[in-house]
Amino acid sequence: MTGPEWVALIAVIGSTCSGILTTLFHSRCSKIRCCWDCINCDREIIHEKDEQVVQPVLAREVPAQENENENNNN
Repeated sequence: MTGPEWVALIAVIGSTCSGILTTLFHSRCSKIRCCWDCINCDREIIHEKDEQVVQPVLAREVPAQENENENNNN
């Protein structure tokens, strides 16, 4: 390989690594697996002061009997 080919190869590899690292650093995931499990990371997410922690919404199934009772009352 000639000099310019080496430079191009190093630039492509560097750009790829840079993109992967940027994605990992900005990710909000607590568990990260990358490159076919070559890179594994379990981390705590740091919450900023302005950021509100969103609690998950829990749904429940309404039994058919309750639905019938409500329809009969109307």
